[in-house]
Amino acid sequence: MNLPELPEIETVRRVVGPQVTGCRIIGIEMNRDKIIGHPDPTGYIAGITGRTIVSADRRGKGLIFRLDDRGRFIIRFGMTGQLIVVPWDFPAEKHTHIVFRLEDGRQMWYIDTRVFGKSWYVPADEEDTHSGLEDLGLEPFDSRLTGPYLKGRLGHRGVTIKEALLDQSVVTGLGNIWSDELLFRGRICPETPCRELSDARWRTIAGLIPEVMEFGIEKNAITPEEYLEGKGRNYYDIDYLEAYGHEGRPCPRCGTPFRRSVIGGRSSCWCPRCQRHR
Repeated sequence: MNLPELPEIETVRRVVGPQVTGCRIIGIEMNRDKIIGHPDPTGYIAGITGRTIVSADRRGKGLIFRLDDRGRFIIRFGMTGQLIVVPWDFPAEKHTHIVFRLEDGRQMWYIDTRVFGKSWYVPADEEDTHSGLEDLGLEPFDSRLTGPYLKGRLGHRGVTIKEALLDQSVVTGLGNIWSDELLFRGRICPETPCRELSDARWRTIAGLIPEVMEFGIEKNAITPEEYLEGKGRNYYDIDYLEAYGHEGRPCPRCGTPFRRSVIGGRSSCWCPRCQRHR
């Protein structure tokens, strides 16, 4: 499984959210204390137990479960986090670190093989200064996301556009997969420094961000039954992607083999003809 990005987290929200909204949490089993970012595990369990989930929202790559007392708990998936709702007799799954027991007998499991994910509980009378969600930039579907906004935030920088698109304080939700797809669609070389991009290029990027996010969300659509069968792992297939992971394969536009570069420590695949650095 690749590192979840906004379309993948939105898929989890759309599948898991309706299953737990309106459900009361009657107990929590904590199998890995380091998963909890705030407060300590005892305070986390005490704050959530007995509360009813009233909604499941998303901010960037994080899920926010809002409770009936206006508190909330947040889950960020890291590299390998999974969240599934299971019947009481579902076979145990290795690396299940948090078990939320629901009043109707079902359970919501947070599973994380590499344990890079985190969860936080924030009471109603407390600001969230812990999860990092307050520091995120615009959502991809925000009407304020325009070419001038991106140029104002990034146009003076010498870093590459690939690196800049991963800056969650500017636009949240993009990662390695969808930045490759976006730049391929826009015919923009990922190695281009931000300060070399024209106003037209910034407008193109601003228009493509919501477009590729919506495309990813639509492609990830899955039923709750399929999602559970895959145990929250196999809910998207990269075969429909045009650029990401396609090193050496022919470009679907011109046939030129895709090139792989390491940019800012991250792998990028791009077409050296269609995405020539101008």
